[in-house]
Amino acid sequence: MVLITVNGQNFIGMAKSEIPAALKTSFPQFKPDKGTTNHAFNYLKFVDKISEQTLLFFLSDRDICTYVRWISDYSNLSDMTAMLNKNYHKAGAGTWIYTDKGEDYTVKLDEGEWYFTVSFRKN
Repeated sequence: MVLITVNGQNFIGMAKSEIPAALKTSFPQFKPDKGTTNHAFNYLKFVDKISEQTLLFFLSDRDICTYVRWISDYSNLSDMTAMLNKNYHKAGAGTWIYTDKGEDYTVKLDEGEWYFTVSFRKN
């Protein structure tokens, strides 16, 4: 199960160089994946092959995380929904909100045909 805050630190706003260490400490099952690259975006990709999960950290031109996307197999949907309901305020169908250090964030869960995606964005 992935919680997009680490020890109270939100990944959004974190420097590219800090993300791997923070993720390794809190979620050692996620490993960097450099096998496929999309040159249209500046991002870091991590995978957990056991649970079929992928974390994408999208970065600004200054290598600061601006957006997080978590992609997972449907076998993890009930755990993810329970985590979202526990940690964030439900704001509608497939939408949660939270505040971290005075900043507001939106969490959206989108169900695709083969997998679901959870997106974390600053408002």
